[in-house]
Amino acid sequence: MNSPTEITIDSLVLGESRERMILRGREPFRQASESIAQQAKYHLDIFTFDLDKPIYDQTRFLDAVKRLAIECRGIGIRILLQDSERARREGHRLIDLSRRLTSKIEIRRPHADYIDHPENFIIADGIGYIRHRAAGRYEGEANFCHPIESRLLTDFFTEVWERSEQESSLRRLYL
Repeated sequence: MNSPTEITIDSLVLGESRERMILRGREPFRQASESIAQQAKYHLDIFTFDLDKPIYDQTRFLDAVKRLAIECRGIGIRILLQDSERARREGHRLIDLSRRLTSKIEIRRPHADYIDHPENFIIADGIGYIRHRAAGRYEGEANFCHPIESRLLTDFFTEVWERSEQESSLRRLYL
């Protein structure tokens, strides 16, 4: 039986690396999320329970999202956020960024039919993904080049997106 090739997050290339990497623990998820966001050229779709701060409120991830938002045409970052309470209460730099780049980053709340969906994921350019099998647990996988699985996740994301509504509680009010 052949032993698996040693795969590191730093070696994964979006659109090229077809290896499936098992992720366990917060740090591998943070590194993989930063890497996939940094390599994205067209768009990111994020389905998240609460905008997990240790993953999505980190400088390198936010810098990658900002770069992508500025360089993309249209909405480059779509976020489906199941529960915004914690992010509102504690503050979150990705929300602040979305307020400054409203035409590039949009946050919506999933329709009630999907609000308790247990899996969280991020899809980059419709070709690579990172998925958490259960929100709040750092166990899952990353694959930076799996068009079939990425398409299935994108189709699901789009279905939920089209039935969702803008997360009004995160908008800044100007008085």
